[in-house]
Amino acid sequence: MKKLMMTLAAALSATAVVAQITSGNIVGYQNVTAGGQYFSSGAPFISIGTSANPQWRLGDIKGVGMVPVDDNIQFLNPADANTVLTATYIDAAAAGEEPSLVGWWNMDGDTRLDDQVFAAGTGFLCSFSSVGVVLTYAGEVLDGSTTVDLNGMKYPMVANFLPKNITLGDLVGVGMVPVDDNIQFLSVAGAITELTATYIDAAAAGEEPSLVGWWNMDGDTRLDDVAFPAGTAFLGSFASSNVQIIFPDPIP
Repeated sequence: MKKLMMTLAAALSATAVVAQITSGNIVGYQNVTAGGQYFSSGAPFISIGTSANPQWRLGDIKGVGMVPVDDNIQFLNPADANTVLTATYIDAAAAGEEPSLVGWWNMDGDTRLDDQVFAAGTGFLCSFSSVGVVLTYAGEVLDGSTTVDLNGMKYPMVANFLPKNITLGDLVGVGMVPVDDNIQFLSVAGAITELTATYIDAAAAGEEPSLVGWWNMDGDTRLDDVAFPAGTAFLGSFASSNVQIIFPDPIP
């Protein structure tokens, strides 16, 4: 099949995506600079060859500027938002004369975590003592409109897994009850909620279809224009058990 070269322009500062289309697949990489100590992030790609069951592997990520243990990432339990897995990165400099150590490890340094696999859209919370840490993501672009199934998850961390910046207005909430079901953007300084948004679907909007979209909890401010950059994540807070979020096709 004919090969085409294309570059996807991403609006993140210090972010690059270079992609080659081969047999309909786009592969590439992206650098995401942590904006603060408690940066919420997630892979903007899936592992190559997993489009039938979209997922990403921790080993597909490289940490740049991370100090082992002092800098780590935490995966939260979607049932109660408690930490269930913490991983730290050993780079070539820290590995020294043992290059085989490069990769992700548990905090005790006795268990390699590179093979940990997560569903597309799974985000995590960073805990960085170092400033300016860069996460380098690599993999395959999940093309087409994609539905992230959050069934039974009360507090899922959901990442923008598209290698481009979008806004909340690009996302469609399914099964969300206004106010009862919402998403929260966390402060990079303290991991506390700094913005909460809820979704009004066509059923809830009733005879006012113009209301469909994302709103603040008081319902007086539309939030469709809120940025959701590539490689960032938000925390869901869902009372409903059958919530889904539909992401757009990254290459319409």
